[in-house]
Amino acid sequence: MENNNSSTHSVRLMKEKDIPQVSMIENDAFPNLFPPTSFRKELQRPISTLMVAISQVNPHQHQGIFNNRTTERDIQVSSYRSGNTGWKPGMEFLTGFIFLWKMSTEETHVMSIGTRRSHRRKGIGELLLHSAIAKSIHEKVNSFTLEVRVSNTPAIALYEKYELTHRGSRKSYYTDNHEDASIMTVDNLQSADYRLLMEKNLLLLLKRLKN
Repeated sequence: MENNNSSTHSVRLMKEKDIPQVSMIENDAFPNLFPPTSFRKELQRPISTLMVAISQVNPHQHQGIFNNRTTERDIQVSSYRSGNTGWKPGMEFLTGFIFLWKMSTEETHVMSIGTRRSHRRKGIGELLLHSAIAKSIHEKVNSFTLEVRVSNTPAIALYEKYELTHRGSRKSYYTDNHEDASIMTVDNLQSADYRLLMEKNLLLLLKRLKN
């Protein structure tokens, strides 16, 4: 898992104590998701892996980051409208999560990846993705798959950076607006070329995370 002392973020496996923050991040990232993920149950499921991104910035600097939001989407998420980030003194401040299922010894499937809206476009999603792929490589998995909204061009560009390619579609996959999902997969994780790609992308990512 990525951990660099000069970086603004690190990644580790999720713990039970993280559930309040991760639930709030999911609520912020996916306000229309119903039912919400039962993270407590997933932490007990043998095929599940959950990882979190941790900010190295003083957690007190993050409080109130949602208090001045006035958009319609903010109004939908009442817990964030009141400034509740799920963080309490003494906790690490989490900024994102990735939720994986190991479908077989050959395939990892991304069930969900989300970051706080206040921390988007900062490389956190890529850090989580890189960490998840690196874990799959370490576990000798060859294939890594996820679904993405066909309209989510920034996410698709990120996944293509890691050589995930379109393999099919799921019609009306998203219940909020019946948007189709693109199924994207990379299936050469164990190749030498892919390991070189991971090293190259990590160097670029760490430079970005230092800023």
